[in-house]
Formats: sequence, structure tokens, C-alpha cells
Amino acid sequence: MVLSEPPVGGHFDQVAINRFISTQMARHRLPGLAVAITRGDEIVLVRGYGEARDGEPINGQTQFRIASLSKSFTALAVLQLVEAGKMELDAPVTRYLPEFVLSSSSVSERITVRQLLNHTSGLADTGFVSGLGGQQQTLADRVASLRDARFVDPPGTAFHYFDPNYQVLARLVEVVSGQPFDAYLRQHVFRPLDMRDSVSAPTSMLPPQSNQLAQGHVIGYAVPVALPELVGFLGGSGGVISTASDMAHYLVALRNQRRYLGGSVLSANGVSQMQTPPAGVASNYAMGWTVSNANGIQTIEHNGVLSTFYADAVLLPQSGYGFVLLYNEYSLAASTLAFPEVKNGMVALLMGRTPVNGKVTLPWLGRGLAAVSAAIVGLAIWNLLRLPRWRAWAVNASRWKLGWSLVWPIAPVLLLLGLPRLLALQSGRYFDHVMLARAMPELMILLGICGALGLVNSVFRYAILARLSPLRARPS
Repeated sequence: MVLSEPPVGGHFDQVAINRFISTQMARHRLPGLAVAITRGDEIVLVRGYGEARDGEPINGQTQFRIASLSKSFTALAVLQLVEAGKMELDAPVTRYLPEFVLSSSSVSERITVRQLLNHTSGLADTGFVSGLGGQQQTLADRVASLRDARFVDPPGTAFHYFDPNYQVLARLVEVVSGQPFDAYLRQHVFRPLDMRDSVSAPTSMLPPQSNQLAQGHVIGYAVPVALPELVGFLGGSGGVISTASDMAHYLVALRNQRRYLGGSVLSANGVSQMQTPPAGVASNYAMGWTVSNANGIQTIEHNGVLSTFYADAVLLPQSGYGFVLLYNEYSLAASTLAFPEVKNGMVALLMGRTPVNGKVTLPWLGRGLAAVSAAIVGLAIWNLLRLPRWRAWAVNASRWKLGWSLVWPIAPVLLLLGLPRLLALQSGRYFDHVMLARAMPELMILLGICGALGLVNSVFRYAILARLSPLRARPS
């Protein structure tokens, strides 16, 4: 839908926006994107770019996995039940879910509904590594699996982004409302907002209502590769499938009390709570939304990440605009270079400013990574070819130099094996090797090839050393 006239006082320039997005799609060779822009109670633009599948163009009704944008729907459902008097934000979760028992039952009884919403429960990926890869099928199963979760901080004292927080919240909605979570969202959110093509699923397995879902992609060396989404549990934290058109309705509901709010979905006070970070905690995370301020522009936003999809939703309180960007691709490189560039450019255009393009594009980075990888692999092969020279050197080498020459070739293998733990220490989030292979295939391919070559190199050196032992034992 495109209105013939922009909202009064806005900076909406459809031609400039279309030119900007088309340019970014070409610059970064992105396979597909859907965009929706709203202002107040008006939907000013819904448009698709690129292909959904097999030459079919993306449009406003093309479905995408919106990943962690789903968390705001879970927060909305919880706040609806709070406003209905069926739940209290500062009540302990165990009041409604007695089975919510963690590694420390005394501490788990202190976790409140609000702390789950704010990601201040004290739980984190690093305290639940063994359970993150579980193949739960229901929200009840997820709650039961948390018996092995340990606390990394006392509840209410620190922010840790932890998907199971919102999976527990979805189970709360089920128990308190007496409805399955997907049925609750359909009745109390999707239908009132006329989100006809939106559905919530507990796992990455496709529900029957997802026949318009775009094909997802991973991006390696700037080349999109079509792949199915990884199997995983997403209920409450990342399971919503939606469209640009439907998400436009949702953004209008969050910005305008006249059209969709007024008690039918959520009060203005409830929306305000969703968009207000907790006091006394170093965090800008509210309830399914993050509050930010860059270059004097306040934003209320959230992104969503899966292995083959990415999404951004942004509200601009100063101008009344909101927009959503839905992509059918993902890679760490794209989320570092391309996606922020598109989002920030959209913010600039809607605020009457000029977008700024980055200096590095995905194709440029892909070529650079390919060249560096080829050079490093070539060095590893060269070291294999120099084994005869290493044999001559090893006869008289000191023990510590010899030991180092045996260890360093397998460094890529050690790094590859320890990468999930290293990243968890650095970021607080845990991703297994399969997730990392999809998010950063260039690095994983490089480590895999160099690791294999290095392992062969090290094995040959050990074999040579075994034959050299008598020579090294002779007195000089």
C-alpha cells in the first residue's frame, strides 16, 4: 500500500527511499528485502525487493521469519494479561509456574515476570550451554529443561540477553490464559491488528500457514546460498512468521492510540512500559524493545537473527515514523556491514538527513577474505612441501623449538574446537559450530582447511621425529 500523499510535516520521499534501498541491494548483492514504513496511523509504504523463491518477486505479502522481533509480541501478550488483572509484573514466576525450578531453587523463586521481560533474570547462555542445543517441542518442555540452568548474576542486577527468558514468558501466557501460545497470539494480537499472514510456531518446523515463506539464504564470500533454516526451538523468542504488510499494522498499533489501541490490544500505558528500560540496571533493553540514542536521534528498536533470515524494526518518536526491514538472508558480515547501513540510512532519510554509505561492501569484503584465505592455505601447503628441510633442521634443534614446531601447525584445529567457548567469553552468547559455520562460513572454512593441513603436517613431523630419535640421542 502506498498513500498518494505523505503525512503532513514528514520527510517522506518515496523516490529517494526506493533509490537508496535499490542501491544498497546492488552494493551488497542482497537476494531479498521487504520494507514497510508508517507514520502515526498511516502506512506510507510497503514494498518488496529481490526474489522470494524461484524467480517470484518479494511483495508486501511475502512471509519472513522475523526471529527475535517475536519477543515484542510475547511482551505484548504478557502485558495484556497484566492489564486484564491475571498476572502481576513484579510477582515471582513460580506463582504461576511452580515447575519453574532452576539449579538453585531458592534463587529461582526470586525471579519476577518483569525480570524475564527485561532480561535481568540472572540467567545467561554461559550458564546453560548444555541446554541451548536441546530439541524441545513444547514450551512446557523448555521450562522443564531449565532445571540445569545456573545463575551468572543475582536476579535483577545485570542484563544478559537469554532467549529462554522469553520462552518461559510464552509458557506463562499459555498457563495464565488457558490457551496455546500460538492460539493466544492469533486471537488477541494477529486478528485484532488484521495481521492475516502472521503465525507463531514453537519450532523452526514450518506451520501449514507459511506457504508464502521466502527462501532463506546464508552468505559466504558475498555469495547467497539457499538453505533451510536450522532446526531449533523458537517458541516465544523467535517463532513468529510475518510479512511487511502485517508488520506495518503492528507498528501503527504501537504508535497510535486511536486506531488499534484503546484497550482492544494494549493501553498507551502498556505500550510505554514495553518501551521503558528498567531502573537501576545498566541496560537499555526494555520489554522486547531496545531504547537507543545516536547523533541526537532517539530510536526504539529491535533486530532479529536466524541462520537464514534477518529483521530490523525501528520506531522514531521524534518524527512519528516507524519502519521494518525483513531480509531472507543472514551472515555475520552482512549484519556488520550491510544491514546497519540500510537501517541507519532509512533513519537518516526519514529524519530529513542524508544517508552515509560505508566504505566496505560485502562483495569487496568477500574478495578480500577469499584472497587472504588463499594466501594462508598456500602457506600451509608450502609448509607441507618443506618437510624435508624441517627434517634436516630438526636433527639439531633445541627441545623447546622442536616442541613449538610440532604444536603451531595444529593451532587452527585448537581454535576451531574452542571457538564457541571463546566467543561466549567475549560476548556472553553461545553459538555452536553449526551456527557459526552459517554465520561466518569464510572463517570456518579457513580454519577447517588450515586445520586439516596443519594436522597432516604435525603427524608427518611426529613420524619424522620418531625416525630421528636415534640420531638426536647420539652425542655430538
